[in-house]
Amino acid sequence: MKKSKSFIVATLLVILLVGMSACSNTSDHSTSLKNQSDDDSISESTDDSTSSNDSYTDSTVKSDKSDNNNSVEASINNENMQEDQTSKITGRRNEFIEKLDNIQKELDAMPEKKDSDSGVTNAMKNYYGVSYEKYDKALNEIYALLQKELSPEIMEDLKAEQIKWINQKEETANQERLKYNGGTFENVALYISLYTSTKERCYELVRTYMTDQ
Repeated sequence: MKKSKSFIVATLLVILLVGMSACSNTSDHSTSLKNQSDDDSISESTDDSTSSNDSYTDSTVKSDKSDNNNSVEASINNENMQEDQTSKITGRRNEFIEKLDNIQKELDAMPEKKDSDSGVTNAMKNYYGVSYEKYDKALNEIYALLQKELSPEIMEDLKAEQIKWINQKEETANQERLKYNGGTFENVALYISLYTSTKERCYELVRTYMTDQ
């Protein structure tokens, strides 16, 4: 009878130990699964965060590039507007006035000047012929500079005005020549008119389209 009770007790102890062991394994497995799930969740969160940061960086870079492009385009447009609106050349008036004054000084120093003032026809023809050529060369230099520096709109108006002036200059000179048609003073009158008109035009263009500042 005692042996039977002992066997039953031993059997119950074995069953209890087996049950406790099974519960412990189940708890460890559950904990392991939970930890793995947490790790996966953290990994996914990190990936999402990294992806979000990359997206933000790309967006920022694109935005910066766009701002830079807009700034460059605005700068170019402003420069183009300034170029288009150029109606005067700054800081060159005194320079060219001095050049024109020096031309006259050179002409006044010519040997023919004294005889020209005395009314010697050949001397007058030579003197005023050279005078016209020098101021005509200066006029071409001035006009070329204006054509380079002024806006297309201003130059378009100036070109039309210059063509009109040339026609008027030649017509006036021819009228002066015809006053002495066939005479020895014919060419003298022509050159005097051409010289006077061209010299005046040089100073006019400088004063109209150049400034001191």
